[in-house]
Amino acid sequence: MRSVTYSMGVSLDGYIVGPDGGFDWTEPEPDVFRFWIDEIRQVGVHLLGRRLYETMLYWETADQDRSLDDAEREWTALWNPLPKVVFSTTLSEVRGSNARLASGGLAEEIERLRAEPGRARSRSAARPSPPRPASWA
Repeated sequence: MRSVTYSMGVSLDGYIVGPDGGFDWTEPEPDVFRFWIDEIRQVGVHLLGRRLYETMLYWETADQDRSLDDAEREWTALWNPLPKVVFSTTLSEVRGSNARLASGGLAEEIERLRAEPGRARSRSAARPSPPRPASWA
């Protein structure tokens, strides 16, 4: 049976968004980004909430962005084929490679994922987002 690893990037006060509701405070330094690249290699499926899903949609087509550095290209190559399960009460559909809307509650979905064959690690998705390309400035 697959295991589930819950990993979350938060500020010391426990928040995952900044005062303005954005994720930009989570933009990691290069060595931290390397850590996340190494971590994502071990993940079999990624669980996301709506806000992070919408933030991460950029990476679905980022490989077309000529301004990406090598680490960003590596992240894109790992992220795109990774299965993603999006939890939302407001979305009726999701887009992007290998993304699907959760059909049940969190506990139900995790039990379903754990019973599937495949990599032995699932991951939550409240984590630092990869560096934002200069085109986002």
